[in-house]
Amino acid sequence: MSKISTEQAQARIAEVQSLYREWLALQPKLTEAQQDWRRSMEVMQAIRAFYDKEYLPLYEALEEGLPVSLKTEGEYSVMSEDALYDAIGDQYHLAWGWMRMAVKVLDPESETE
Repeated sequence: MSKISTEQAQARIAEVQSLYREWLALQPKLTEAQQDWRRSMEVMQAIRAFYDKEYLPLYEALEEGLPVSLKTEGEYSVMSEDALYDAIGDQYHLAWGWMRMAVKVLDPESETE
């Protein structure tokens, strides 16, 4: 490293110290995000099982007039045409996003974005 002034050194150390402080603040949030992701996997496993085995017979029964309420708290009904299909696709894309980020950390030489 070339000769560096006291001011430059102090400024650089302060900058990296601030980044380190930010990293420390992010760690609990990242741990919580991992826990949330694990829970989301359990949730999506149950949703996929419903979608793969039960959705179509229920959908057909509804089409034939089965009198059940599809009222929700504001989200799309799980019996709407695309709600669960889209949720499964969203999980797929999120999983690949997490995978790409992990590869960047584990293999910094990779060209993954």
